[in-house]
Amino acid sequence: MKIHRSTGRVPSGFSALAGWIAGTAAFFCFSAFVQAEEPVAVPPAAPAPVQEAPEPEAVPDVRVFIMQMQAQITPERIRTFVMPAVGHVNNWLPDRDREQKGAIIATVNEEDMELKRRELEIQILKDKTAKRDEIVALRKQLEEINFYAGLTPEEKRWHDKKNPSDKEAIQSLKEKISLAEKELELIDIKPRRDFEKEEENYVLRMPFDGRLQYQFTLPADEAQAVYLEPSTPIATVCDDSAYYITVSISNPDLTRLDPATLRVDIPLASGGSMSGTFSHKRVEKNPSTGGNILAYFFKLPPAQHDAAHGMIGSNCTARLYYVPNTPVILLDKMALASCPAAKISASWQELLEAVHPEYELILEGESQLIARKK
Repeated sequence: MKIHRSTGRVPSGFSALAGWIAGTAAFFCFSAFVQAEEPVAVPPAAPAPVQEAPEPEAVPDVRVFIMQMQAQITPERIRTFVMPAVGHVNNWLPDRDREQKGAIIATVNEEDMELKRRELEIQILKDKTAKRDEIVALRKQLEEINFYAGLTPEEKRWHDKKNPSDKEAIQSLKEKISLAEKELELIDIKPRRDFEKEEENYVLRMPFDGRLQYQFTLPADEAQAVYLEPSTPIATVCDDSAYYITVSISNPDLTRLDPATLRVDIPLASGGSMSGTFSHKRVEKNPSTGGNILAYFFKLPPAQHDAAHGMIGSNCTARLYYVPNTPVILLDKMALASCPAAKISASWQELLEAVHPEYELILEGESQLIARKK
């Protein structure tokens, strides 16, 4: 792919003429020194070159700097556990920074939750017993009706109880028994599910494989419980399968570009940089204003995951680049602004059409215009 950059240099034809003039002048000066008595013809001065629009020039760099912008480092997924109520944290894991999905990383108010669990089991047992008694009573009623229905008219006359024997009553009892049996099967599902949902806030488990960071100071004694107030952060876990440089882009000129042509770098204090390639974008809530933002995610290579993890939550300054996938020219803004056409142009687009009508503007960079053939 060929990329061009404009320069303010004098065209090559003017350079050759100036070189010829300088060489001729030197020759005549030398002749005048050797043969002073002979007249020396002084060539006329070269006319000043007319200022023209800058011409594109091929350059090896395939990345065009666009602008600096605020960025953040984000993992594939992240979750922070907080205290659901005032109490104590137990069973935290010392000297562990990575765990597998499902591992218990801490418990909150462990004794209270154990008491709630026992109370739940007792209540489930009571409810099941009551439902079984209900089913037994319904079956007894059905047996009595069926028995009365089987009596002869003479036997019915001598029977003390006047039990209904119609088919509707029998069918109604059968349906009640069937419903009660189904309720018995489900009687413990909802209470257990509700308890498990509550327990998630008290028995903290890794929601995915990843890194673990406790948000409180771990005591030297592993058996010592830690007292925390409600809503106090307990631990943060990160899915370290991928890390991204995340930036918010709202400029329409940028959002119209193919996102695959964008790159983002974050300079590091060590002298190197982290570089991300476009992965995906999505609309997210702006935590500052509450409005929506269009977030672009640039994926980092695995070799940079350790450095990225240490920068989670910090604000960074990123450099946004354009990597064209079609031939383009780069026009220096300063050089273009010195063209005569700049005086009558109201915008960079008008100026580009005046000096290079065969090109269309793609993007306005910090110091350059990026254009391509129409």
